[in-house]
Amino acid sequence: MWFLAGNFGGQSRRKCSVPAGLPVAFPVVNFTGTADDCKTALADAGGTAVLDGKPLDVARHSAVPIRIKGVEGNPVTREAGTFSALACGLWVRLDALPTGPHSLTISGSSGGFRLDVTYALQVG
Repeated sequence: MWFLAGNFGGQSRRKCSVPAGLPVAFPVVNFTGTADDCKTALADAGGTAVLDGKPLDVARHSAVPIRIKGVEGNPVTREAGTFSALACGLWVRLDALPTGPHSLTISGSSGGFRLDVTYALQVG
């Protein structure tokens, strides 16, 4: 599985090489926190993903237990250590993409949070 990143809000433009033969997954919007945090975030979460001009199916994932291994200063935990949390959000999973160039646009929102990420992908 090859994972692509969203962002922490705002617009991002990225170029990325993706190995051939691997499925691809990415968040449209995703959150970590408590069960109540996830319930609140998902209540009005929405978004789209478009690959090469074609809309993709976006799946809603409710709170799932995860463990996060953080290093000092990272943007998620802010400190080093291992943390337990719940993860939730809107995600897309794709089968392996054909070799060559692809354009991916991800747009999502929840409450006052908004993101817009555009990828120029090169598979192969």
